[in-house]
Formats: sequence, structure tokens, C-alpha cells
Amino acid sequence: MKRPTLPGPLQGSGLLVAAALLLLLALVLPSVTLPLERSDTIVAFDITQSMDVEDMQLAGEPASRLAFAREAARRALRELPCGSRVGWAAFTEYRTLLLLAPIEVCDNYNDLLATLAEIDGRMRWGNASEVAKGVFWALRAARDLGKRTSVVFLTDGQEAPPFTALPPFDDVRTGEVRGWLLGVGGNVPQPIPRTDAEGRRVGYWRAEEVVQSTAAGGQPRSHEHLSELREPHLRVIAGRTGLSYATLHDPGMLATLMRDARLANRVDVPSDLYALPAALALLVLLLHYRPAAPRWRRSLSRT
Repeated sequence: MKRPTLPGPLQGSGLLVAAALLLLLALVLPSVTLPLERSDTIVAFDITQSMDVEDMQLAGEPASRLAFAREAARRALRELPCGSRVGWAAFTEYRTLLLLAPIEVCDNYNDLLATLAEIDGRMRWGNASEVAKGVFWALRAARDLGKRTSVVFLTDGQEAPPFTALPPFDDVRTGEVRGWLLGVGGNVPQPIPRTDAEGRRVGYWRAEEVVQSTAAGGQPRSHEHLSELREPHLRVIAGRTGLSYATLHDPGMLATLMRDARLANRVDVPSDLYALPAALALLVLLLHYRPAAPRWRRSLSRT
């Protein structure tokens, strides 16, 4: 019984010619534009002093809430698909300021990482922390950018001075801007580090240095000089704004939330298809250089 052979044009040098033509096609094949689902997102970081509380962990070591939030954003950048756009914002006092408008993640990956690393307490322009107002300012910034820009706001939810009522931001309708309100922090109240303008720690805030909420008769005094994740408060803000709420327990979780299909927009993304002919060329070369059958097998095939 004879072993089947390839047709003449595909034998020997014919395979090499086919591989060369496929590689040439891979080099000259133009990119094509495909409609894909991608997101435009402003990631806003709470940079108030309570975010310096080290009740989170990274690589088994204590980490501040802000460092944890930045690491989550860094990991998300690696996993977002090309065509997605991300920008940075910072919240302190009562406003959220846009630091970098959303830019494409693949072409600007290093720039996004470099600017992310600079977001810390040295940017603070005040010691107040009116989180509810900060969330509304972030929504305004996203709305003004248009193109269905979404918001991811990372905070521990601590208001200073203590929260009394939601601000009447009637110009931002519930659900007008999509996104996530993410809680960062532990559940055990911790002292709040006190830092100077250069970000150096100079002690901790004491009870008499911080405005405390008025305690009703028989109720324990508030502890605004201590900080823990204020999840119930954040859920109230999320309900008023239409944002989704989640507690960020794992830094890898942010990438999944930012890929939420509800935040995606249909955009035209240039896509390279050179990998397809290149892979076919590799298969042809493997076929050409495949090992010859052992002599004893060739002998058996003749019988």
C-alpha cells in the first residue's frame, strides 16, 4: 500500500513559495475598521485624608485605601480592550476635577500609568470631604464630555463635615450618567493620618480637631476622627444618582466592572488581520519541514 503524496505544486519548494506568499500578504494586508463595543470612562479618586488609612492589603502588606484604588486602576488598564478610553479625576473638599480627559488605552498606556502614579494627597486643595457633592461634580464632568462617558468613583464615603442631606443637584438626572460608585476601606474605624502639603505624615486627627455630628439624647457621640467604609451612605448616593454600587474587595475586580456591557458604546476600531495569513504561513512551513517517516514505517507501508 503506497503512502499518499501531496499534489506536485505543493511538494518541496511549492510549500515554501506558498508560505512566502502568505507572509507577504501579512505584511501588506491593510487594517480594517470593525464596529466593536468599547467604553469611555472617567475614573475619579477620593484623595482626602481618610483615604490614607492603611486598612487594605496589597501583596500581603498593609496599603492605604488610595494606593489600593490606584492599583485596581493600574490592573484594569492592562485588561481593557484597545479602543477603550480612560481618563482620571480627583475629588477633595466638595469638587471633583478632571485631571485627564479619556484617551485610548493602548496608544496611551504608558502615559496613563505615569499620570496615575502622580494622583495622591499632594493634590489636595482642602481638608473637607463632601463626598455626595463630589460624586455629582464627577457626573457633571462626564455629562459635559458627552459620547455616553461613564464614571467610576472610588471612595470610602466619609463626609467631613458630617453629612446632613443630599445636595440638590437638579441639573443631573438620576441615571443620566452610567457608572459605578465603589467603596474602598475596612469596616473597623481607624485613626485618620494627618499629612502636610507635601504628603508627609505629621500625626493623626484627634476628636477635638474634627467636627462631630450632633448626638441625639442617649445616643453615642460620633467618631468623625476615625474612619471606616461608609457603605450605607454610599448606597444612598448611588440610588439618587443611578450609579451601581459595589465594595472593592479585590483590586482585580475593577477591570471586570469597567468591562460591564452596560457601560459600552459601539465604536469603529481599526483592526489588524495580519495574524491570520501569518498563522497559515506557519502551518505551511510546519507541513514542509515535518519529520520524515521512519524507515521501518516506510517498509511497512509497501506491504
